[in-house]
Amino acid sequence: GFSYADRYGLGLSQSYLAYSLPVADNAAMASVAHATALVLSCGFFMVCSAGMMIFNKLVLRAARLPVTVVMIQMAFTVLALCAVPCSLRFGSMRDVVRWALSVPFLFVIMLASSMFALDRASMGAIVVFRNVAPLITLAVERMLQERVELDAQTAASLVYVLGGVWLYVSHDVSFSREGLGFMLLNMAAAVLERILQRRMIAVEPIDVSKTGMMLLNNAVALLPATALLYATGEHTRWGELRQLDGVGWAMLGASCVNAVAISWAGINAQGYVTATTFMVLANMNKFAVIAFGVAFLHEARSWQAIAGCVIALSGGAWYARARSQLAAKAAAAAAADASA
Repeated sequence: GFSYADRYGLGLSQSYLAYSLPVADNAAMASVAHATALVLSCGFFMVCSAGMMIFNKLVLRAARLPVTVVMIQMAFTVLALCAVPCSLRFGSMRDVVRWALSVPFLFVIMLASSMFALDRASMGAIVVFRNVAPLITLAVERMLQERVELDAQTAASLVYVLGGVWLYVSHDVSFSREGLGFMLLNMAAAVLERILQRRMIAVEPIDVSKTGMMLLNNAVALLPATALLYATGEHTRWGELRQLDGVGWAMLGASCVNAVAISWAGINAQGYVTATTFMVLANMNKFAVIAFGVAFLHEARSWQAIAGCVIALSGGAWYARARSQLAAKAAAAAAADASA
């Protein structure tokens, strides 16, 4: 396509503003645009993530069919993406295969284990326990030699988060060993999936559009999900879907729409932040989830549990602020080097 300048016959390869504004102003505008996109992408993901957990919990209370619900959401996402094929781009078969043979399998493990955990534990327990994930992600990212800045304040914030998790777990988490096992599996799958996505989106980018990545995730993941469905014998209990009333079907429909949104939001946000920061963002939004569980589902509400939640989740905010300060210092240092 032609740029603004090309259309008006100026023979220029960039927009008019690129030539009319000083270089410093161009850089400032680019910085503001990036910061705005970062805030909007992360904020949208946080809203989608909180909604997804609440919708899934409500659906599972009506029909305990975790794999079936996941497959319905995946199928809905695939159909929604196929309805707008103009947004799909697969530039390289090698890149398609590289993504399809890795991320979707972790994707289905992450989703299925999350649903099994929701079926066996409270939302508060899952939210608080997941705050441990950024510690593991940080260690793995550094092992993979991705550049992740770390200072005393960043490390202290993550230790603070760990203290909040311990306080909650030691007082109010009452879930089965199965629930704990699924939480650990979910955390491991989420860490690996986010790191792989980050590398193929921002570190070593592949030539596939974001909607193409979404389609690969959900379409390919339907295969192992089907195997899991039959392995657990869940297909023999599909009659339970008849127990859903109007509200239950509405929650299932809302979860499907939310699934499309969170699939895009997660991939989009990964282009702006490291996997460690992404895992913290995924947990920071859960104040609303915990409040919903306490108010409507009668989950843990002792002062120790509430204190643990506040410590763990406020630690996420502290970490985000520390990361922002590190990024500002790095940008200032880069600017100083460029002007030297």
